[in-house]
Amino acid sequence: MTTEDKNKLLLSDTQVPDLFITQYMSSLTGSSIQIYLLMLLNQKSSRQVMTIERLSQKMGMSRKELDEQIFYLTSAGLVECVDDSSLYLVDIKAKEVDRYIEAKSGEELELPPQHTDPKLASLSRSISDTFFMGSMSYIWQRFIDDSARVHKMEPDVIYYLFGTLQEKRKLLVKNIKPAEELRENWCKRGVKTSADLEKVLQEEKDIQDCISAMGKRTRKSLDGVAIDYITTWIMKYKMQPDVPPYLYTFLRKEKNREKVTFPDMDEILQEWFAHNIHTVDEARAFELEKKAADRTSAMTEFCGELFRKKLDGMDLAIISKWATEDLWEEPIVRYAYEVLHKYMTTITLQNVDDRLRLWKENGVASVSKARQYEAECKKKNKETYQQRHAAGTSSGVLDLPYMQNEYTKEQIDGLESDPMQDLEDLLRNEGREE
Repeated sequence: MTTEDKNKLLLSDTQVPDLFITQYMSSLTGSSIQIYLLMLLNQKSSRQVMTIERLSQKMGMSRKELDEQIFYLTSAGLVECVDDSSLYLVDIKAKEVDRYIEAKSGEELELPPQHTDPKLASLSRSISDTFFMGSMSYIWQRFIDDSARVHKMEPDVIYYLFGTLQEKRKLLVKNIKPAEELRENWCKRGVKTSADLEKVLQEEKDIQDCISAMGKRTRKSLDGVAIDYITTWIMKYKMQPDVPPYLYTFLRKEKNREKVTFPDMDEILQEWFAHNIHTVDEARAFELEKKAADRTSAMTEFCGELFRKKLDGMDLAIISKWATEDLWEEPIVRYAYEVLHKYMTTITLQNVDDRLRLWKENGVASVSKARQYEAECKKKNKETYQQRHAAGTSSGVLDLPYMQNEYTKEQIDGLESDPMQDLEDLLRNEGREE
């Protein structure tokens, strides 16, 4: 190798089209990219036609492996293969500009919107100046055209899309794939106008807020499945972002569940969605109503067995009050019945309600407190009875003279009556009455 040949090899450059990097390379394998680069070098420095045999020698691949990689390149539209196993590179830059050339020269093809729509022309200049320092490549121009004409996006939406990409650090000068993915996501969610975009952005914010809150509740990093559940709850069930965290806490504390899974939560959120519940206040009221209905039903069944009677309207009203307003539990109702049963033969729900009201007025809310209260009342009643009895006995003794020692023993002995004398006095009195 001469010095001149060495300088040509060391100082020369092989130009790679930007389109290959931005639109084709991500879909190819590593081996197919190497083949494409080798063919670019051969096209620049050699007049020999590249064949599969030459590639096999240079790449050190078997014919089977090489055929597979060539298939990827031909399918992508980068390489053409003729019958004699010759390989040719496709001029992808020429293909890219054909659309614009044909649009300008053809009679049936419409001109791109940037040439006919003043709003899009202004939008293109604004995007170029703001995000590309005044030098925006034609691939981005085509992206703007397609967004407006094919996807029917308003100019404000397209401009915000570029701003979102820049904020996420995904606005690459020569790679439009992140932009296409974001545009596809928005199109699936029906984003065309500014109002549509505002709705989607609010949903995304709600999803992120809910993910953050649920992560704190569960004390772990959420995986893709959990995020899919949350996305469904926000977008499909239309739940406010604080509803799932509230449900998680509700199940742990109110329902005493040691483990709460996302499928469990999804089942309950479906029920709430079916009842048009979307906020925490609505969910709380709904659960209280369910609890009250369950308590009323359980209390009705319990009282029917306890009182052994068919409950009428007044009885049902009392039971409803116990379950929904007073929040009495079955054990304390049973204890009230037992207390009254000690001195009453026939007991009604009204009697029990009076007893429960008395307990409530004295701060009694449990069976243990009720037992203590009844024991204290019994003790007080006994002490009061003893005091009254003692006071009555004391008053009677004071009225008796002999209790005050006003008579001597002789006087007391003289007060003893003679039986014969008493009989004579009795006969005498009968004769007078006749």
